[in-house]
Amino acid sequence: MKLYAFILLHLVTTGLFARENASQVLDKYFKAIGGQSHIARVQNIYSFANCKGPNGAYQTEIYSDNGSKTIFRQIRENQPDYIGIANGETYWTKGQDLAVTDKNTAFAWRSHELQWIATHLTERFRALELVGHEDFAGKQAIKLAGMDELNKTAYLFFDTNTYLLLGFSLLSPFSENPETIQLTIKEWKKTGKLLLPSKVTFTDQQGKFDLNFDIIKINTIKEEVFEIPRQVHEIKKLLALHDLQRTAHFNRDAGLLVSLMSDDFVEIRNGKINTPKKEDLIQRFQAYFDAVTFIEWDDIEPPVVKVSDDATVAYMFVNKRVRLKQQDNTEETTIFAWVSTFLKTDDHWLMTSITSTVDE
Repeated sequence: MKLYAFILLHLVTTGLFARENASQVLDKYFKAIGGQSHIARVQNIYSFANCKGPNGAYQTEIYSDNGSKTIFRQIRENQPDYIGIANGETYWTKGQDLAVTDKNTAFAWRSHELQWIATHLTERFRALELVGHEDFAGKQAIKLAGMDELNKTAYLFFDTNTYLLLGFSLLSPFSENPETIQLTIKEWKKTGKLLLPSKVTFTDQQGKFDLNFDIIKINTIKEEVFEIPRQVHEIKKLLALHDLQRTAHFNRDAGLLVSLMSDDFVEIRNGKINTPKKEDLIQRFQAYFDAVTFIEWDDIEPPVVKVSDDATVAYMFVNKRVRLKQQDNTEETTIFAWVSTFLKTDDHWLMTSITSTVDE
């Protein structure tokens, strides 16, 4: 009994000690880059880097702001700029057309916000605990483990002498198999009262990417640059309708599916144009749903959604794999591609037509 009590006490005190030490490391780190009082005055950070990767030279421009706001721009010679923008939980790319994207893609953009990450480390990495000491980039480092914004494990490394962040490693947001991305901070630069990363290297399976931040500015960004375009709001609504179609299939709810269609809905398939009545559509879909069990009703690629400038008309390109089980337990897989059109009436989107094809 005494031995059990001793082990329990040891485990509890070890846990407290680890958390306390992690807190101490972070306190010393924030003090080393300028102190919490100066960090608290940071509302936004602008940075511009000249970069070199396995495919040549390029440039990266970053806007970072409170409220999870990010603009990530990559500039390559003889190519259109790539622009990704995050505002809270809304993520979109801006080019010839606007397109809504996902949290994983935004995570990749936000991983380049080295100056913002440096000043807001505990916002990006939570539940940090001391792991121990380890060599990192040729230096003895204090190693902390925590969770990133995608709830994946990340490791942070701090110089044992200066307590400056040496870098971190995290898992790729795109790879199904664990793929580690390592960030190494090579140099720091004094900007105002703060010491911020100025030269960094990313290393992943593609190779090495060197980023040299020639320009770093604090509190110079205007908030309107992060404004969410009207079309982006509407694209999100249309993608929500797309998800409802999936829900209707798996719940065998023909009424829900047909409720997303207009009264003058048109369907084009098998070389014919039909304008079925809603009650006929419900009867037809319900008979179909009752005869099968859906295993997959999944997008092969993310749907492409286009919205008119006045945000009243839209169309969506879909590529879908449908796998289902018949009543005799035989499975059937079909690849569909379709384009659907939408009209907004009284601030609600309804599907007005669908033109569907099947991969033979």
